[in-house]
Order: sequence, then C-alpha cells, then structure tokens
Amino acid sequence: MSNHSDPKHSGDSHEHLKVTAAAKRENPDPSEGNQQLPPSLLLIFALIIGFAGVYFGIYHGGFDGAVFNEGDSTPALFSDRKPGAGSGDVAAVEQTLVEQGKAVYANCQPCHQASGLGIAGQFPPLVGVDYVVGSEKRLIAILLKGLGGPITVNGAAYNGAMPPWEKALSDKKIAAVASYVRATWGNAAPEITPEKVAAAKKEFADRSAPWTEAELKAMPADAKIEGAAAAAPSPAGAPPQPAPAAGAPATASAAVDLDAGKAQYMAICVACHQPTGMGLPPVFPPLVNSEYVKGNPERMAAIILSGVMGPITVDGKPYNNMMPAQGAVLTDTKISQVASFVRATFGGGAGPVTVEDVKSARAKYGSRATGWTEAELKAFPEKN
Repeated sequence: MSNHSDPKHSGDSHEHLKVTAAAKRENPDPSEGNQQLPPSLLLIFALIIGFAGVYFGIYHGGFDGAVFNEGDSTPALFSDRKPGAGSGDVAAVEQTLVEQGKAVYANCQPCHQASGLGIAGQFPPLVGVDYVVGSEKRLIAILLKGLGGPITVNGAAYNGAMPPWEKALSDKKIAAVASYVRATWGNAAPEITPEKVAAAKKEFADRSAPWTEAELKAMPADAKIEGAAAAAPSPAGAPPQPAPAAGAPATASAAVDLDAGKAQYMAICVACHQPTGMGLPPVFPPLVNSEYVKGNPERMAAIILSGVMGPITVDGKPYNNMMPAQGAVLTDTKISQVASFVRATFGGGAGPVTVEDVKSARAKYGSRATGWTEAELKAFPEKN
C-alpha cells in the first residue's frame, strides 16, 4: 500500500487553488441598492396610501370630469359630513340650474363655442335660435336624442350630427345645461326643470333615432310636457321690458345709457367683435371705421334685429360669415342701448340709436326670417 497521494487528485486540488486565488483578486459585488427598506419607512408609505384611499372614497365627487363637487358623493359612509356640505362649519351655497349648466356646457363648447355662436358652415349657433329659446319640449328632445341631417338655423344651412346626451347626462344636468343656454348670450327664456326632463324622457322612451328638422318643426311651439312641474321664473331676472306705446317718445336713459349698452356688448358681441371693436379678421369684421356703425341708425337697428349673412366688405376688407339675429331675444330698449354704445365707442361719436329707431325698424322688418345681405344694407339711405 502506498502512502503517496493520487497524482490526478493532486492536480484537481491545484487547479481549484488557482481559481480561488484569481477570484480573490476581483472586487466584491456591489451591495448598494440591495438593502431592504426599513420597516418604519414601509409603514409610512402604507399609511399614506391608506389615507389617500379613504379620502377618495369619502370625497370622490362622483369622479365627474364636467362638474366636480367633493360633497356630491357619499361622505356619510365614512364620516359625519353631509353631501354638499362645504369645509368647516359653513354650509355650501346651492348653485342655480344656470350656474350648474355653465360647467356642463363644457361638453357642448367644442362645437357651439364659448360665445354660443357655433362655427359657420359646421355647427349652428345657440344665440337667438328658436330651437333654444322656443319650445321647452323641443329643446329637451334634442338634448335627449340628438339631431341628424340637414337643418336651417338663422337662415344658414347646416348638415351634421349632434350626439344624444340621454345616457351620458343625468336629468338634472340636462336641465342645467338647457337652462344655461336659454339664459346666456342675451337669451332670456325660462329655465327648464329636471322634472320636465324626466317627463320628456318617459314620453320619448321608445325612440332611438336622432331627430330630423321636419320632426322638430312638427312639434308645436306651445307643446306641453305631461306630468312635469310648471316652469320656474327666468333666472335672468325681470321679464323683458315691453316696447314703448305707439307715439311715446324714447326716454333719454333708454337712448343714451351707455353703461347698460356696454354690459350688453360684453355679453353678446365681444366674442366676435372683441373689446377693441376691431373684430377678428378675416372671420369677423370690425366695428371701427364701419359704415354700418356710423351710418343710418335705423339700418344698424335692422342689422341687430335680423342679423347679416353672406359676403360683405367692411373697411375695405372682405368677410363671409353670419351674424345671428337678436330681435327675438333683445327688447327694443336693449338694442337701443347696445347700438348706442357701439356708435359712441367705435363709430367716431355717432349719435345714439333711439328706442324709436329700433321700434320703427322692428315694425318694418320684424317679420324678416333671414339675415341681411350686403346689397340690401347698401340700399338703405345714408342718413345720420
């Protein structure tokens, strides 16, 4: 028996020693970033996430992108706070339907614009339009089921599609946005209640197709909505003022109340003609240096009453758009005020447009269904 080690085994041991020595010469593996988070930090993160979950569960506000009201949810499930309550001990002020409708109108603004004037040739206006300020039943029907095919609005033709909002908006939100468009941009029609929307929804429950122009015109202007509460008073305040009696002289305040005229201008005209009166070339014409502003006051009243459509040249530049008619939504006094403000501010100090001027224009042209053309306006006599 030999006491010598196996040469093969000795070689393996030698190679093993060589590899180990080489490995020892290498730098150790990095340890940064491999440590576990401290338990205390994990606990803090867990508390933050838990608090966020509870907070959103209490005050989620319905996660409504159009109207956010953190109290309009279910806080009573987790706390003593009541829905609609404000912070602290101060109760939240209940918004009117018109105020709520302004936020809901964000769904409509891409087409009908912030000014309510729409986009000419594509999306119709909402200002002074019978489909808006006329029959309540017809407006609710449009909002519920939508609208398709050709339609004429304020004398201009459109051919598009309006989507139905019956499934996307609650009865209250449909009532709110309907009330908002009926009380904004010079419109002064009464608000529409959620009860009326609910009643109309029940009446049209079997309908799935959007309305056509012929179907909408077939609805009587005074059509009643069965099972609904009476209309609330107009949110715009006092009812429109009646025109002066025949032969009655216009009062000085009605003719020259420029502050009231400025308020009308900023509510109705400023979106197109701008605060400077310079308009938005080449889309909307200026009022500065415009013969239609400085000229015949009855012609200016006629323009506001019936609107303008088609190509027109103002201050040497061509325009081709539509100005909506305001005769159905503005009283003679308000037309007198805004026209007088425009003439005094942008018309080089031209004289006022009196209530009598407006009354005369309404008597002559009040039944006109289309806007004026340039040729018709130039046919007016030039008088100051």
